[in-house]
Amino acid sequence: MKKQHFLIIVLIILLLILAALLYLYLTLVRPSQRVVTPEIKGIKHLFSIYGYGDKPDQLLSRPHGVAVDKKGNIYVVDQYNDRILVFNKKGKSLFKFGERGNGPGQFTRPMGIAVSPKGRIYVTDRLQSKVLIFDSKGKFIKEFKVMMPLIPRVAHNKLYITTYGYVVIYDLDGNELSKWGRRGRDKGEFDFPNGIAIGKEGNVYVSDSNNLRLQALDKNGEVLWVVGKPPKDIWALERRFGLPAGLAIDENQKLYLVDAFHYSIRVLTNRGKELANLGGEPGDKPGQFYYAADIAYASNGVFIVSDKYNDRVQVIRITVE
Repeated sequence: MKKQHFLIIVLIILLLILAALLYLYLTLVRPSQRVVTPEIKGIKHLFSIYGYGDKPDQLLSRPHGVAVDKKGNIYVVDQYNDRILVFNKKGKSLFKFGERGNGPGQFTRPMGIAVSPKGRIYVTDRLQSKVLIFDSKGKFIKEFKVMMPLIPRVAHNKLYITTYGYVVIYDLDGNELSKWGRRGRDKGEFDFPNGIAIGKEGNVYVSDSNNLRLQALDKNGEVLWVVGKPPKDIWALERRFGLPAGLAIDENQKLYLVDAFHYSIRVLTNRGKELANLGGEPGDKPGQFYYAADIAYASNGVFIVSDKYNDRVQVIRITVE
């Protein structure tokens, strides 16, 4: 028995020595291998924003709406923290504002954001059915009621807002000018449209999310074209888009659509022809997305994307051949 115990001890010692030698080989002898970031065709990751510091209360939590002002500053709706964070074009924190509550100037899970050329900031609060207006420093000015507002955009000296079932157009003081559509599945109707972009000629492009389609309307609200169609149900397998969400347009009038369920960005002409489908694999690496929500165009091919379920905002450059 003593001899067997001795052999077992010797065997254990030999195994430990072999493990140590293997460790030394892997760490000291074998050349180290650099971790390579996956290259995503058409998307160049510039940098990511995770918050304005490293403490838990300084980090983003489910960021949703994004916007860019004429200086290139980046505005982020930090949805689950009920606040707006503002960064410069290099990602440096400038200031923050907002707080949770149901009083004037307060949010409950704010959703979308837009900035006017003069610096006015518009924030949608779907749960409280209101739109809030702040000055360029985040000081509250006023708010007005809108039934379940989703995403705002400022263009041609007007404020365009998607709601649960229609598009409303206001002047920049919040006075209603016109209203288009209703909730439904026919052309010109909408079902929780989570993206809107306005072209230089005044045409309006709407990401009709729950109808799984993209609609284009002229400046009077008449339908120009439709890409995609409503499914039998939201989980239907046959669909042109996974879930169309945020929408942006560049100076060449190309459309950039966040496809949340396909983890990609779809690029289309302003006539609905698809040019590229960038991404497609979910992940948390640079240039990958996990249920992204919104997109805003800065300039020179640079876009801001709220990578919602990765709790970050990505600044990327998009190129389409």
